[in-house]
Amino acid sequence: MRMPCLTIAWLLSFALHAQISPAQTVAVVQEGPGKVVVFPARNPSHQTVVSVGDRPHEIEMAPDGRTAYVSNFGLLEGNHKIGTPGTTISVVDLQHPAERSRFKLPAGFTAPHGLKLRPPKFRELFTNAEEGSGGMVVFDAVSGTVLRTFPLPPGVHNFLFNADGSALFAFTLTGNVCRIDPQSGKVAACVETGSPRGLAWTADGRSLIVSGKDELLILDPTHLSVLRRITNLGVGQIFYPATTADGRWLLAPAVLDGVVVVVYVSTGVVAHRVETGSPLMVALDPDGKHAWISNVLVPAGLFGPDTKAREGGVVLLDLTTFTTTAVPGIPDTNGIAITHR
Repeated sequence: MRMPCLTIAWLLSFALHAQISPAQTVAVVQEGPGKVVVFPARNPSHQTVVSVGDRPHEIEMAPDGRTAYVSNFGLLEGNHKIGTPGTTISVVDLQHPAERSRFKLPAGFTAPHGLKLRPPKFRELFTNAEEGSGGMVVFDAVSGTVLRTFPLPPGVHNFLFNADGSALFAFTLTGNVCRIDPQSGKVAACVETGSPRGLAWTADGRSLIVSGKDELLILDPTHLSVLRRITNLGVGQIFYPATTADGRWLLAPAVLDGVVVVVYVSTGVVAHRVETGSPLMVALDPDGKHAWISNVLVPAGLFGPDTKAREGGVVLLDLTTFTTTAVPGIPDTNGIAITHR
């Protein structure tokens, strides 16, 4: 269905952001409503809503920008497993926004969360099932056929691949980061990092970034040894970090602090603290000048009596002025992605 048009005042505010890359599409998951909202990056008022499964979390786009995959997690949050564990992955057509099909997890595997296409051919879709038998499920990305499964270290919540797809790196809710063979599932190495809740690559793809509580770790991906610690950022738990393509900025979203901390990669010094609400994930526009931030819904008291309720939503961050513009009408967001065509 189409969303109502946004106000002229908002459109004028959005227009103040300099040139947004043409022909880019943003897709963002709404967890509570069980929806994916799709809109052109240059015109967020033109929104199309696609229904998916219960409590969806992650979204992964195919390289051609025509298809997205959504994990129907079914649970509120990794540490607060309220709800019914999901059993499907929604396949969404982004050209004519609609749910095309659903991939079914094999018996015993439930609560799919992390979701990634394996490079460089992107023919295999991986998801970590957190409940039931637990473990990794690998689908044929076109047919949805289950190609294989393998066990995972306890508590794996999300993961990413290296550029050639020869290794995947997963973090656990028990404090570890592990390097895993994506073909056999063999665990090559694990290291305790404290409180990992997000992974990313440095701009050159040579080092792994791990988020933590008030710190970011830079790891050697071969041995998972710590190369560098960036600490004293003035926040609590950091979630999914991202680096700009030029390697200048590292963006660290801190949900409960309500800010994205912008760090100089070269020095580790905090350059900006950008208030966005309850930031979880960052999708960088290929122009290198903008970032789309998803902010999760935070129920009052979720993390203790001092936790204030936050509606969540989508915010556009200008990386030249570090000003923000909120996109109205999309509360309770989680995964977010942008096409890079």
